[in-house]
Amino acid sequence: MKSNIQLKNDALESLGKDKWGISIGGFLIYIIITQAIGLIPFIGAIAGFILSGPFVVGLYFFFLKVSRGDHVEIEDLFVAFKNKNQFLAALVAFLLIIAIIFPTIIVSIVIWIFLIIGKESIEKIVDTISHWSDIITPFGGNPFGGFNFQSDLPLYEPDTMAMASADLNWFVIILGFVLIVLLPIIYIGLGISQTFFTIANDENVSGLDAFIESWRLMKNKKLKLFLLELSFIGWIILSVLTLFIGFIFLSPYIYTTYAKFYDNLNESS
Repeated sequence: MKSNIQLKNDALESLGKDKWGISIGGFLIYIIITQAIGLIPFIGAIAGFILSGPFVVGLYFFFLKVSRGDHVEIEDLFVAFKNKNQFLAALVAFLLIIAIIFPTIIVSIVIWIFLIIGKESIEKIVDTISHWSDIITPFGGNPFGGFNFQSDLPLYEPDTMAMASADLNWFVIILGFVLIVLLPIIYIGLGISQTFFTIANDENVSGLDAFIESWRLMKNKKLKLFLLELSFIGWIILSVLTLFIGFIFLSPYIYTTYAKFYDNLNESS
């Protein structure tokens, strides 16, 4: 595969061929539409849930064309709405991703709480919440409703936490969070990162097949993509400092680079 630097240079070259304007416009339209849908009371949440996958497929299809130097139009953002199979594949893929990511997050956090934080620390947190709730809740009242945290929910209490200093406690807690919670999520996220690109590239693929294909493509390539994503950190910080205005220009650059990564991944597999 090409180096990450080469992929980023190729992305800038593709954008430089009269594609910056349409790319910025396409990205802004995508953001405006998806955010506007979310603002609709009640229905917006349901519509956003159903349409998120198809909109992402459209965005990826748009930037695949930018990356490949093809003629690109704003209507390319809605490609998944023109093809029943592509729409269903995007929806199924979105549901599969949620079905895997959310349980992973919950299980990882539960394991982290039981193994790292321990019973004593959690009791202090609950006591603090209870204390403040008594202050701000009208007429008093405890949201835990008489639940005895210590007797009703016995937790594992790591000896290392009991013996450690206050500073070391925070170090162990943060390190545990990174190792137990973040790493599994990042690993899975990288593995399924090419799912929507696969659907955008093949209108006949199913959501499940795209999901499996992404995992196959990303075998031994997760670290490369992770380093590619990290390489944008400096630009992301600068974009935040510009009150997020910089993202208008940075986002097309990032998505075009990811499109280059996908095509290069396909060529090398």
